[in-house]
This record gives sequence, C-alpha cells and structure tokens, in this order.
Amino acid sequence: MAVRVLISDGSSAIRNAIRRHLECIGCDIVAEAATSEQALTLFRTVQPEIVTLGADLSYGDESHPLELIRLIKREMPETSVLMTARALVQRDAEMFQMAGALECFIAPFEFASLWRTLSMAHPQLMAGAFATMMSATAALKASRVSP
Repeated sequence: MAVRVLISDGSSAIRNAIRRHLECIGCDIVAEAATSEQALTLFRTVQPEIVTLGADLSYGDESHPLELIRLIKREMPETSVLMTARALVQRDAEMFQMAGALECFIAPFEFASLWRTLSMAHPQLMAGAFATMMSATAALKASRVSP
C-alpha cells in the first residue's frame, strides 16, 4: 500500500518538484495546500502518513511553522513531517526538528537524501522505489534492443 502524503508549500513550483520526487518512490499524493490553514484542514481530512510543510508557507497572524508541527504531532504522532524551504538557517532547522519534524530539506531537493530519510521512517517505500527503478531499467534495456 502506498504511503499517503500531503504536500504544503506556497509555491506551486516547489509543490510540483516535491510531488515528482515522492511519486517516484511510490508515495500517493492525496492533497496539496498553499497555505497553513489549507494544510491543517486537509491534514485532518485525509490523515496522511507524511506531511511536507514549507517553512515559508503563508501562516496566519498567530500561526507559525513550529506550532503547526506540534499540532500535527499531537494529533497524529506517527505522522512524518518534512520541512522544506528555499533557504533555512541551522538554528531554525534544529527548532523544527526539536518540534517533531523528521528532517529539513532545502530546494533544490536532493532526491537520494529525501528517499533515504523517508525509507527509514516508512520501509515500504524502499520496495516501491526499487520496483520503480527495476521497471525503468527494464524499459531502458527494451528500448535498446535492435530488431
């Protein structure tokens, strides 16, 4: 069974990049959000196993990424939270992880690091990524066969 993911970021380009990476390793993208309010509503509705949160996501007057991480972890402790950002200082990354984020990733995202982090928390992704890689390899070999 695929791992269900909610992708949250204010940038559609970032959401698209994350989606492409996660779909390649067998994730099922069940929802996307452009604001923290949308992310929280969708989180409660679709109950994903993984949530990506943009550190620079549009947050309400009294909201902050740390509060959203804490809320997610309080409501569903088993949910893996990944922080994403265009830039992030070490102190902020450490605060996000102390609040419950599994890891912080800076764009452009390194596919291998993302996959490695998620496959440790969700071992079923390892099999999905391996199957995808084998299918791609077989397709490449088949395209090289001359008649």
